[in-house]
Amino acid sequence: MSKLNIGFWNTHGLNSHKIEDVDFVTYVNSFEIVGFVETLVSDSPGNLPDFSMPFTVKPIKRKRKGRASGGIAVYCKPHIRKGVKEIKRSKFSLWLKLDKQILGLSYTVYLCFCYIKPYMNKDDSELIFTQLQNEIMQFKHQGEILICGDFNARTGGLQDYIQNDDGNENFIDCPVPINYSPDIPLVRRQMDREKNIHGTLLVSLCKDLQLRLLNGRFLGDSLGFFTFYNSNGQSTVDYMLTTPNLFYCVQHFIVRSPVELSDHCLLSVCFKSCTQRETTLESLSDVGKFQWEHSMSDNYHDALLHKESVNDILDLMNNIDDENCDDIDFLVSSVNKIYVNAASETLVLKKKSSRPSNKRKKS
Repeated sequence: MSKLNIGFWNTHGLNSHKIEDVDFVTYVNSFEIVGFVETLVSDSPGNLPDFSMPFTVKPIKRKRKGRASGGIAVYCKPHIRKGVKEIKRSKFSLWLKLDKQILGLSYTVYLCFCYIKPYMNKDDSELIFTQLQNEIMQFKHQGEILICGDFNARTGGLQDYIQNDDGNENFIDCPVPINYSPDIPLVRRQMDREKNIHGTLLVSLCKDLQLRLLNGRFLGDSLGFFTFYNSNGQSTVDYMLTTPNLFYCVQHFIVRSPVELSDHCLLSVCFKSCTQRETTLESLSDVGKFQWEHSMSDNYHDALLHKESVNDILDLMNNIDDENCDDIDFLVSSVNKIYVNAASETLVLKKKSSRPSNKRKKS
């Protein structure tokens, strides 16, 4: 596969009526893997059209009377199901191992979906984040990590990296391992300026394990949009975070607009194969020249209007920050790829001449 689309969504309930809803099915059908949290159902929510049966974690029953909380369900498309294996679960998390061949990578990806309930008390919150950190450490040295979760964490302006840690003078009183890699300062934007204890714990976890939040850093969410809306206001509590190597394989990360199906927004990330050569101005100039044939004009037109390509561009354009140069550059690059791919599918590439040049060398 040249790319992998993963979705995450707190659906605030996932019963059979919801997964059979046409609007719901259409909304999530573009993903190869999609995870839902706060399913609130003790049994499997059932089959989601075009997906294999889910991996699930049951919600937690409360000691007193009242409905259960939490619950996780993760669905995969059938063509990648053999490459996805469940390896660990807890009351709040579900870990999957993705075969490296899914994206043509040289390493295994460990994918976690999690739901951390709202703050109750300091001890419980610290304990659950410590448990999550221990789970990450268990797999971090075996491959790359991607965490998708509702952490009920508001990070405000907190940074998820150690600032100015690239100089030895910062560690005079606190020696670091000889193989320590300084954090790369990647500024993150976020509309939600409020902070809470879970937010502090989340960014501390990122600093300790050198993970990076995707929110507020990529085309589709360069402003750091809110992920939760209710009558009391809006906040950002849902995140995706990953290890640095996988971070640089992200093509785009999108916080979709709120819909009536849930009070949370769906998060979407697209990974490109990191073994593929990056598209740059230089690489585009190496594409070559195509032999235009009028008889192929209709085929070329159809290739340009391929449903997947058009949907990708429309999705990106709807979430683009027109004041962000990186967003504009990436959109232009994406459109260029569509033209080149359409030509590759329908036209003949001119062969480069192997004849020696007749130009005389200047003396």
